Amino acid sequence: MLSAIVLFGLLAFPGVAGAQEFVARAYANTPVGLNFMAVGYGYSTGNVFFDPTLPIEDADARINAVFVRYVRSLELFGKPAKVKATLPWTTGHWEGFLDGEHRTRDATGLADARVGFDILVSGAPPLDPAGFAAFQQRTIIGLSFDVIIPTGKYEPTKLINISSNRWAFNPELALSQNLGRGWTGEAVGSVWLFTDNDDFFDGLTLEQDTLFALTLSAIHTVRPGFWWGFGLGYGQGGATRVDGIVRQTLQRNWRFAAFISYPLAANQGVMVSLMSGITRRVGADFDSIAVAYQFSWGGR
Repeated sequence: MLSAIVLFGLLAFPGVAGAQEFVARAYANTPVGLNFMAVGYGYSTGNVFFDPTLPIEDADARINAVFVRYVRSLELFGKPAKVKATLPWTTGHWEGFLDGEHRTRDATGLADARVGFDILVSGAPPLDPAGFAAFQQRTIIGLSFDVIIPTGKYEPTKLINISSNRWAFNPELALSQNLGRGWTGEAVGSVWLFTDNDDFFDGLTLEQDTLFALTLSAIHTVRPGFWWGFGLGYGQGGATRVDGIVRQTLQRNWRFAAFISYPLAANQGVMVSLMSGITRRVGADFDSIAVAYQFSWGGR
């Protein structure tokens, strides 16, 4: 039954390469040959930037984003896998102090696109929708690799931009465990790798070190397609250099997220997610809410 299919929702702000992202049930098994299309809206407020290491003090922002996401489930090397793509459009207002001077910035346009794939390497066979109905999860191990492509709007004369004007690569290793009584636990370790921005503010070069992250989530399934959960994430690293000069931007950040998914029909569902910063050393400190509607079709 397609009502058993989960809704894939990105619980990070669309277009932002964040250390603690929550993609609820991303490593649950899915029937092969399905297509998922989601449209969503997200709102964030607080100290949030598309480059979280900017030297802005007492920053405050209000950002609205609309995003479209496509996911295709398939079989790869005899394993269940998914390919995915996300395209966000964003409008925002930022204000804060730079070198003691109050600055404001308004920007609207496309944010950076994101593409990637997931593969379940253990604990989940590739199944068609009929066979999937009898599948019982135990322990699943999965891998993923995402790429953020600098396709968004970028103005090198502005310090704050919608696009980061650089590539970012995000490999992940995940464990999804059936805990019984309708509960599933997920642990995801990830690494963020960044290319340089050679056209940073006023022609400078921005470099960023590797950023490491770990997220832990607990999800309770009420019935097929209806589930809720919460997660905790920690990220560390990502110190930056501008024209070779080291900046005090080493990140140590905690995030909390809560999410719920509800089916509207056999192949449709909605998801609501909340995310908030708990503590931070450097980096984005913000509250976000996102709502997404998804429908699916196909199946081999």
